[in-house]
Amino acid sequence: MDATWAAVVTGSFALLMMLVEKSRRENVRDHNYVSERLSLNSEKLDGLKEDIADIDSDIAVIEHKLDAHLNDTKSHGSKKK
Repeated sequence: MDATWAAVVTGSFALLMMLVEKSRRENVRDHNYVSERLSLNSEKLDGLKEDIADIDSDIAVIEHKLDAHLNDTKSHGSKKK
């Protein structure tokens, strides 16, 4: 009878260890997947940040040109009057 209980307890712990090991492997796999996706998104965000910086500089140039044009137009308009 003691041998039977020992076998049941040992088998139960073996089953428990198999489940723990399986969940550990799934966790590592999921962690690697998430890490890979974050890395890809990080690269995309870096590219997007550079694009936004380029757009900001383009806007600054256009704004300067418009301001210069408006100032020229105002000064020419006041001379004609």
